[in-house]
Amino acid sequence: MPAAERLKVKVERLAPEGEALARAEGSSRVVFVPHGVPGDRLEVELTETKSSFARGRIQKVLEPSPARILPPCKLHFDPSRPGPACGGCDWQQMAYDTQLAQKREIVLDCLRRIAKLPDVPVDAVLPSPRDWAYRNKVQIPFGKGAEGKVIAGFYAVGSHRIVDFEACPVQPDLSVQLALKVKQLAQRWNWPIYEEDRRAGWLRHLFVRTNEAGQALAAIVSTSDAFPKRAETEKELRDAFPRLIGFWQNVQAEKTSVILGPKWRHLWGAKQIEEKVGPYSFLVSPGAFLQVNTGAAGVLYDAAAEALGHGGRRFELALDLYCGTGTLTLWAARAARRVIGVEENRDAVRDAWANAERNGVKNVRFSVGRVESILPKLRRDMTGDMAVLVDPPRAGCSVPVLRALTNPAVKRLVYVSCNPATFGRDAAYLVKAGFKLGRVQPVDLFPQTSHVELVGRFDRS
Repeated sequence: MPAAERLKVKVERLAPEGEALARAEGSSRVVFVPHGVPGDRLEVELTETKSSFARGRIQKVLEPSPARILPPCKLHFDPSRPGPACGGCDWQQMAYDTQLAQKREIVLDCLRRIAKLPDVPVDAVLPSPRDWAYRNKVQIPFGKGAEGKVIAGFYAVGSHRIVDFEACPVQPDLSVQLALKVKQLAQRWNWPIYEEDRRAGWLRHLFVRTNEAGQALAAIVSTSDAFPKRAETEKELRDAFPRLIGFWQNVQAEKTSVILGPKWRHLWGAKQIEEKVGPYSFLVSPGAFLQVNTGAAGVLYDAAAEALGHGGRRFELALDLYCGTGTLTLWAARAARRVIGVEENRDAVRDAWANAERNGVKNVRFSVGRVESILPKLRRDMTGDMAVLVDPPRAGCSVPVLRALTNPAVKRLVYVSCNPATFGRDAAYLVKAGFKLGRVQPVDLFPQTSHVELVGRFDRS
């Protein structure tokens, strides 16, 4: 088998999916390289070759960029370290101020290249209040290692191979210690570990949700309702973790890579966890959506509320689509006389009603269902001057939703996105339909990774 081709390349910038875009020395050949930093001079081994570009893996850092640092996590990719790299973070090799600058460049690139909107003002990225130990939710897969050893960690880059871990700098220590304890119990009691290739076994994942007060809800994700050594497990966890306030079981019986199943069994303790985001207090069920970076979520929602009320506007009605547990809905209540939140997860909507009551916000209500199904039912409400907030999944808004947003009554649209590429695609549609994209504010909810959130403000032309 011939040896893979090696090239010397210079990294120019970072692409929207987080890879470095480099050019081969002495040519214009484009090579995408994971874990590169703008300014790096690298020796790479090609792993994929196409007619217009190639992909490569770093073999040597010939001349490091001034922004390159040694990744703090020993499982993060570094060419000087042996062993498989954890795929949880892809930008630990970059100084944080460079991460922020590059995220803004990614947003600009998507607006220019995808939306064809080169002149939209894009503000500097608002940083996360914490750039380490910021994640309030984690889902950790279990597997079998050498000689039947139980392992737990995150998947290696581009695979479902678990990289066993003992620490994780982006998680709170409580989440890490809970995972290590469950791994120990699984080994001691010989729990059948789920094997993806055979579609057999019982223990799949550990789910942990933490809050700023240092408390946690945890859930075993299994393939059936059975729970071997349940009483002993509960006692071990209660004794070891006084800050664990509730314990659940989630049943995922399907042969799928989707982590959580539809069935939740409450085993003991609290059913929800309380979290404070900005001025509001929320109760969150384990499976309901909440931004994984609590401190940065407050920054994001402040930016969205500022965009909604820009110019001193106060709307008669605002819709909050994909509202989750109603966090952003409460912020929107400041800029509208009444707000309707729409969310398909029933547990999340139940939490949303409770959160509005808990915080004394009386001008909001919620509808359960898919946005595509609920919007036609709200046509009678969509009159006069109104605003809409959308915070869709990474895939962006579907065409029926975008079409509904072109209703002439919608004078302002605030679009919260976790994917600049699909935002660019949807922005092109909305501008063509008569909106003007006035400003984009990126926010960093995911330090040490290439992911970036943004808030875009659209107004009727």
